[in-house]
Amino acid sequence: MGADERRTPQELSPGDRDELHRAHQRLRNASHALEALVATGPLRGRWLPEPAPPEALEAARDDLQRAYELLASCHHDLLGLGPPESS
Repeated sequence: MGADERRTPQELSPGDRDELHRAHQRLRNASHALEALVATGPLRGRWLPEPAPPEALEAARDDLQRAYELLASCHHDLLGLGPPESS
């Protein structure tokens, strides 16, 4: 699909919709995983969270970046919404 050929969501095939849904879900999951590592607060009267190891933070950030790139690629390939920034 060329950059000027935009499609509406209604024009997507069921398989295309599934692919786009999976890309959105992967980004949500990666975002939630990173949030769990950096944004967990203490539970009153129970415990204080320990900082996540740097390796875990790096892996979660990398996964989030890959999920974002996949979603951008799907939006480009399936809907014609802008070129992906990186391959």
